[in-house]
Amino acid sequence: MKHAICNRSPQGLLITGIIGLLCLAGTTPWGRADESWAWRVVQRSVQAGHEVPHQGYRNVVVFRQGQKVAGFIQKVWQGSGGRQRVVIVEPAEQRGRIEVCDGRSRWEYYPRVRKVIVSDAAGEHRPNFAEMLAASGTSTRLRAIYLGDEHVAGRLAHIIQLTTPKGRPVSKLWIDGEKFVQLKVQRFCPHGEITYSAYFTTITYQPTFSPDLFTFTPPEGTRTIRVPPALPRMDLKQAEHQAGFSAKLPQYLPEGYQLEYNRVAVVRIRGQHVLWLPFSNGVDRFSLFQGPRGLDMRTGRQRLGEYWVAGPFSFALVGSLPEDEVQKIKKSIRK
Repeated sequence: MKHAICNRSPQGLLITGIIGLLCLAGTTPWGRADESWAWRVVQRSVQAGHEVPHQGYRNVVVFRQGQKVAGFIQKVWQGSGGRQRVVIVEPAEQRGRIEVCDGRSRWEYYPRVRKVIVSDAAGEHRPNFAEMLAASGTSTRLRAIYLGDEHVAGRLAHIIQLTTPKGRPVSKLWIDGEKFVQLKVQRFCPHGEITYSAYFTTITYQPTFSPDLFTFTPPEGTRTIRVPPALPRMDLKQAEHQAGFSAKLPQYLPEGYQLEYNRVAVVRIRGQHVLWLPFSNGVDRFSLFQGPRGLDMRTGRQRLGEYWVAGPFSFALVGSLPEDEVQKIKKSIRK
């Protein structure tokens, strides 16, 4: 399982009228902390996280079945326009891993194996589903609940819980009450167990950026791997027409998850058309791949996951869902 060394939220969401709607800095929410207010705070944090310059140290912890399985200490520099540099300082075996984004390209450098992965960051400027929900301020799939305030890294933060309509936690955010940067984030699986936590231990909004901080030149002898450009997304009917077959959608989904009907893609694996069906609960995603029966899809980005055959099709499910949820989805796809 690959653990990214920084949060890859899409960059630079600009929303017309946001300043007029969100004159919240330096105010207290008591008496007006309704759901629309909470969504506006989340909305502001989406923008601030990539447009408010800051630097500091951040702890990242990954959990599986409620137990810690990995942890990192990072040094983070965040500039405007999606520019970012993240360096792992602990643990020792990961020390020196670097991720750099100049707003156009992203470099992920692994010093132990002398490898760098280069990708196009332009697609990250598109708002994801959670950001669109935040922009609208309302949702039938997620609720935003204000839980009070707490100090994180010496800053007073609003605590906002994102839940499904039935109240199951999806994500919990600690948002700087003045600068609106997300100081702490927690994510939860469909069972309600924590899967991810990231929090600043120190942060400053007067960062020091050297001229070359947001660029990266691989050391001599480094192997470079370039990630292909992002695939075009389309609605489900267009994708089915292009692939030449209809999608077999699961009859069961974990609470809060839905197919993103307008973000379907068609990929080619071993010369065959495969439907790429993304599902989201507004914060997390998993992908279902559907191709001709017998097609080996264990290649490239689809090396990890659950594979099976049903009727005339092969399927692959890729994502960080609990095993019992994966099996329920698998069994719900009718032949």
